[in-house]
Amino acid sequence: MANAVILGAGRLGKGFLGETLANAPRWHTTFLDKDAGVIRKLKETGSYHVQVYRKECIEEHEVSGYEAYETLLEPQDCHAIVYADLLFLSIYPQDFPEAIAYVKEIFKMRAKTNPNQKLSMLCLTNKNGMIPMIQDAFVKDMNEELLSWFMHQVVIRDTIIRRSTDADDHRSLNIRSTAVLSLLIQPPLTIDIADIEWLELCDDIAMLKDIKVFLVNGPHAASAYLGWYRGYTTINELLEDEDGAAFIQEVTKEIRAGILQQYPISEEQLDKLSVFPKAKGDMPDTVYRVGKDPLRKLSYDDRLCGSARMCKAHHLPYEHIVQAIAYGLLYDEKTDEAAMQMQMLIQEKGIIEAVHQICGFSYQDDLLKEICSWYVRLKNK
Repeated sequence: MANAVILGAGRLGKGFLGETLANAPRWHTTFLDKDAGVIRKLKETGSYHVQVYRKECIEEHEVSGYEAYETLLEPQDCHAIVYADLLFLSIYPQDFPEAIAYVKEIFKMRAKTNPNQKLSMLCLTNKNGMIPMIQDAFVKDMNEELLSWFMHQVVIRDTIIRRSTDADDHRSLNIRSTAVLSLLIQPPLTIDIADIEWLELCDDIAMLKDIKVFLVNGPHAASAYLGWYRGYTTINELLEDEDGAAFIQEVTKEIRAGILQQYPISEEQLDKLSVFPKAKGDMPDTVYRVGKDPLRKLSYDDRLCGSARMCKAHHLPYEHIVQAIAYGLLYDEKTDEAAMQMQMLIQEKGIIEAVHQICGFSYQDDLLKEICSWYVRLKNK
C-alpha cells in the first residue's frame, strides 16, 4: 500500500485527485483541510459522488475508503504526512505560505520517526514560477540536520492542470469533472505513479505551464468575464452565443500567434498541450468558478495581461485580449471577495490607478490606456 495525502479538499482535491486515486487500488488517500466544514461533511457521509465526463462516456463514481482530518486540530493529520509517499498541495497560491509552515513542522517529526521514506510533493496551481519560492520557504531557518534530511528525502515538483472540476461550492460532495487529458508532472519523482490514471510525467514544465496558462486559461477567463457581463451563469451559455463564441475565438487566435512567436514550440506540440478532446456530454462550467479572484487573474504576468504583453512585444494584434481584460475589470460578483476589493479600488482611485495597481502597467504604457478606453466604453454601453 502506498499513501497519498491531499492538502486541500475542495473541488479539485476531491473531484480530480481523490477520484483518480480511488481508482488505483495500491493507494490509500487522506484528505486534509483547514476548513472544518469540508472535513465534517467528508467524515459524516464517508463517501462523495463524482460525475466524470470522459471522451467515451459519463461515469458516476462514488468515492469512499478515504480518511479526512482538519489541519492543526487533529493529530492524525500529522501521522498522514509522516508516512505519505505523495503529498498533493491542491490550494490557491495565496495559501502556500500557511500550508508550508504547517507541513514544515510535521517534517520535523517525519525526519525523526520515518527518516528513510522518500516523499514527492506536487503543487497544483496555475501560477507559474512558484517552485523556487516554495523550496526557499521550506529550507529557511532549518537546522543543519533537518536540512540534510529534507534535501535527500523530499522533492518538490510543479504540475500543469488540464482538467475542469466544478461543484456548487468547495464543500460540496457532488462534483463534476472532465477526464480527457492528464495532469502533467515535472520529473523525476521518488515513487512510481504508473498505476495512477491521468498522471503523466513531462519535461519542460515551466515553459509549457506558461503556454498553457496563456492559451487555455486566458480564453477561459475571458469567457467568464464576458459571460458575466452578458448575464450568463455558465461558460456553456456564452459559447452557445454566436457572438460570444466568435469573440473567444479571436482572443484565442491572438494568444496563439503570440505564443508561436515567443516560444520554441510547433503548432502540433501546441495542439497536443492545449486542445482538449471533446468529452461525452456537456459538463456545466460556472462563470463564478472560472472568474473567481480577478485580482490574480488580471495581474501582470497572468493569463490575459501576460498574453497582451507578449503580443505587443512581437508587434502582433491584441485588441480582443485587451477588451477581455476590460470585461474582467467590470466583473462585479458580490460573492467574490477579490472582485469586491477590485470594484472598491476602481471606485475610490479611478480606473487608471486601478489598472496600474491590478494589471501592473505603467501610466505611460499603451496597454494601460487601451484597457481604460475599453473599460469606459463597455461600462457606458
